[in-house]
Amino acid sequence: MNNIGLLAGSFDPFTLGHYDIAVRAARLFSHLYIGVAADTGAKCCAASLHERTEIVRKSVADIPNACVCTFDGFLTDFAREIGADTVVRGLRTFKDFEYEKSLSQVYKSQWDEIESVFLISTPRFSHISGTIVRNLAASGGSINNYVCAPARALVQEIYGKSL
Repeated sequence: MNNIGLLAGSFDPFTLGHYDIAVRAARLFSHLYIGVAADTGAKCCAASLHERTEIVRKSVADIPNACVCTFDGFLTDFAREIGADTVVRGLRTFKDFEYEKSLSQVYKSQWDEIESVFLISTPRFSHISGTIVRNLAASGGSINNYVCAPARALVQEIYGKSL
């Protein structure tokens, strides 16, 4: 292992759950890339790539060894490009585990050197999802306990508009 990790996702939006995983992953690696996916496959993001990336940047500004970047294409190609041989994934539920296990096997089929590390969600964040945050913001609910304070106004501005 080269001690460079990659936490990747659509982050639509980046939540306190994502932040918790990022902080914990940053402790495991000397350098953590947080990759915001441009192409999310069948999933249609409510926010643009630029907006999602800005939210992540504001959210993780206090993690000194984290670098936020965007990528397009297959995750293992991006991981190779940045020199990361470990993908970090957060797990909230058993359903997440099944999905992430399958993805991990696909990653391995594309690049033998890639490893996946799974971090179990901290209980106080396990109920948080991007869908919940988008719905709260769109309906005027409080997102204070769902997104990082430095990004809160931006999340409200972007997702508070009609979806």
